[in-house]
Amino acid sequence: MVSLSGLRVLSAKIYPLKILADAAWHAKMAGVGICFVDDPDYTLGLWAELKKSVAYTWRLLRRILRPLLIVCFGLLVLSLVCCPPFPGGIRPGWESSKMQTAQTAHAIGLAMYCYANDNNQHYPDGNSSTEVFQKLIDGGYVSDPAIFYILLPGKIEPVRGQKLKPENVCWDVTSGVDASSPGGLPLLFMTGYKVTYAPGGAAVPIIKPHPRYTRTWIEWWNGELMPAGNSGIAAFYINNSSVWITPGTTANPDGTIPNVVSPDFKPDGKTYRQLTPDGLLPGN
Repeated sequence: MVSLSGLRVLSAKIYPLKILADAAWHAKMAGVGICFVDDPDYTLGLWAELKKSVAYTWRLLRRILRPLLIVCFGLLVLSLVCCPPFPGGIRPGWESSKMQTAQTAHAIGLAMYCYANDNNQHYPDGNSSTEVFQKLIDGGYVSDPAIFYILLPGKIEPVRGQKLKPENVCWDVTSGVDASSPGGLPLLFMTGYKVTYAPGGAAVPIIKPHPRYTRTWIEWWNGELMPAGNSGIAAFYINNSSVWITPGTTANPDGTIPNVVSPDFKPDGKTYRQLTPDGLLPGN
C-alpha cells in the first residue's frame, strides 16, 4: 500500500494523479473520511471525467479532420484533371533546349579559343576531353564545371572544386588543332558519335540507340514529349561558329549525321584525332 504522503510525492510528475492526491490530502486535513473504491474501468470520479474529456476531444478532431481530408483530396484530383500541362508558348520546348546546348558548345569553344591565344595559337590538348577541359578550369578559362555536363544517360553533374571525371563530361574534342587548322573543322562536339575527319565527314552513333536527351522533371510536367528526332549533335568549329544538327532533317535512319565536317575541309596533310571523355576513340 502507498501512504497518502507517498501518493502526493509519486503524483508530482503526473498531473491527473496530482489532482486526486491533493484532494485526498485536503480532505484529510479537514477531517473528512476518504474511501478508495476499486474502479479498473475508470467509470467513477476524476478518471471517468478525464476519460470522457479525451473521448470528446478525439471525436471533435475526427469531425474536423475527416471533412478537411476529403476536401484536400478533392482539390488534388480537381487540380490534376482541370489543370493540364502548360500549353505551347510558355514551355521551354526541345528546340529551346537544343539551342541552349549549341550555345553551351559556343561558350566552351570560346574558352578554348582564349586558351589558344595565350599559348602560341595551340588549342588545349591531352589524352582525353576530360583532361582538356580540366586545363580550362585550372587555367581560369572556365569557372563552373557544370558547363561540360548535359542531360545524357549515364552522365552526372560535376561537383565544383573537384577534378573532372569522364562521367561528368559530355563533349568530345578534336586533338591536334592550331591556328592553321581549316575553319570547317569541328573543335568540339557532343559525345556519343564517331566523327570522320574528311570532307563532308559524318558523325556515326557509337551508342545504340544513338544519343538522346533525357527530360527534366519540369519538361515532364509540362508535357514535353520524347520524339524520335530529339537526338542530334551540337558542335563548335574552328571559325568560332556553333550549330545544332538535327537528325530528323539531315540524318540517315540509323542516326548518322552527314556533313559534321565541312565539305570544304582540307586536312593539308595534318592528322586529327577524336578525344572522348575516356580517352582516344579507337580506330580514329
